[in-house]
Amino acid sequence: MCADIDSDSTWFDLCVPHDVLRPELLMTTGQSFGWKSVGDKHWAGVLDSSVYEIKQGDETTFYRTIYGSCSKDRIWQYFDLNHEYTIDYSKAPKSVHNIFNNNQGVRILQQDPLESLISFLCSTNNNIGRITKMVNDLRTNFGTFLLKADLNGKSVDFYTFPSLDQLCKVTPEFLKELGFGYRSDFIFKTIHILKSRGVKWLYDLRFEDYDFCRDALTKLPGVGRKVADCVLLFGLGKRESVPVDVHIKKIAESHFGVKSGKSLTDSDYNKISQAFKDL
Repeated sequence: MCADIDSDSTWFDLCVPHDVLRPELLMTTGQSFGWKSVGDKHWAGVLDSSVYEIKQGDETTFYRTIYGSCSKDRIWQYFDLNHEYTIDYSKAPKSVHNIFNNNQGVRILQQDPLESLISFLCSTNNNIGRITKMVNDLRTNFGTFLLKADLNGKSVDFYTFPSLDQLCKVTPEFLKELGFGYRSDFIFKTIHILKSRGVKWLYDLRFEDYDFCRDALTKLPGVGRKVADCVLLFGLGKRESVPVDVHIKKIAESHFGVKSGKSLTDSDYNKISQAFKDL
C-alpha cells in the first residue's frame, strides 16, 4: 500500500540562503547516491531510519520528515551547516573565480562511513547514474524497507542502507547478476574484512589523523587513493582530503599550472591535491 503524503504537511525552514546551501547543485555532485528527485527542486532520501524530503524554495531550503523522527539537528549535521565555508580569492587564479561563484551553495555532505565506503567502492570507473542504481540495488535487496510513498504523483520506495550484518548476506555471484562486475569481489571481501574487525574499526577512523586513515583504507580490496579520499572527506570528516578525478585533474592543469601525465601517478595525485589544499 502506498502512503499518500499530504503536500501541505509541515515544512520547516532551514533559514539558510542559497549561497550557503543550494540543493539543486548539491544533489547531483556525486557525493551521495541515495537521494531521489521527486519533483521540481524536491528530493527525498533516508537518513538513519527516517525519510526526509528536501525542497529548494525561492530564497532558502525547507525540509520535512515523511517517516520516522524529525530532527533539524540531523539535517543541519548532514549538510555540514555548522561549518562556515570561506574562499580566499587572493590565493586562487582569477580564471577559477567563476567556478567558485557558480558553485556557491555546494556543501560537503557528512555521511555514514559504512555507506560511504561501500558506495564509493561502486564508483570505480563508473558514472553517477550507474553508481546510483548499484547503491539503490543494495538498499532494496539487503536494506530494511521503511515506506512506499506517493510524492508529487510519484510512487517511491524507501529502504535503509544495509547494516554490516545485512551486507554479510551479499555474495559476489548475486552482485554480478545485478551488474556490479569486477567490483563484486572487492565489495564482498571488504564487507568480510569489516566483519572480522568489527564495524567500530571503520567508525573509529574518525578519531585518527588523515595519513593513518588513508593508509588503513587503501589496504582494503578495491580502495585506491581516490576512493579512500572520498570516504575520508564524505564519511569520516577529514576536510584536508581532496579526491582527485579527471575533472579535478583538468582544473588543476588548466588553471593552477600543475603538470601531470596522461595517467595519474601517485606523484601527480599529490601535486594536484596539494594545489587545492593551498587555497
